[in-house]
Amino acid sequence: MRALKILPVFACMAMGLHAMQAWPREIVIDGNRSHARFQLNLPLGRELDGRFPRLGAEWLPQGDGRWRVAVWLPADAAEIPDSPRYTRIMRSEMFFDSRRYPRIHFLSDPFDVAMLARGGDLSGVMMMRGVEQRETLRLSPSTCRPPVPRDCVMEATGEVSRRRYGMRSLPGVVGDAVYFSLRINHGNEP
Repeated sequence: MRALKILPVFACMAMGLHAMQAWPREIVIDGNRSHARFQLNLPLGRELDGRFPRLGAEWLPQGDGRWRVAVWLPADAAEIPDSPRYTRIMRSEMFFDSRRYPRIHFLSDPFDVAMLARGGDLSGVMMMRGVEQRETLRLSPSTCRPPVPRDCVMEATGEVSRRRYGMRSLPGVVGDAVYFSLRINHGNEP
């Protein structure tokens, strides 16, 4: 789980502006089969795995036939399964500071729909703890097809530096890298 898989995006350049305008701006995802996870490195090669119990996403058509994707993760619901103590630490001001910043956001740069099938790098702006940084996520190849991806799974992974977002606590105990992994399920795909 060493990267932040984030959603691929979605329009058919071969289809005209008329068809693109007919597509919904917000695509409902299957919240029961979609998930977001994060991982931190601990001493002696150990890892700490966490999760966000839900996530949100919206596909945004651009006037030139490309798309952007917006994703949000509930920092105030981040959890370390089976560890109330670590869950409190993750939500505290030492890490996500979820009382002041309850959501983590990612807004991609515009991209071509062909990226859905082939996968690739998806750059954009992540906002965490009130700090915006340019980040690049790696999209996995997908079976999602335009005009509106249905019955498919999109995945993205990425690594960010927690120090760049003001998370400087416990430097000798927790590594700097935070690894994200997203799986977005649309429709009936297992």
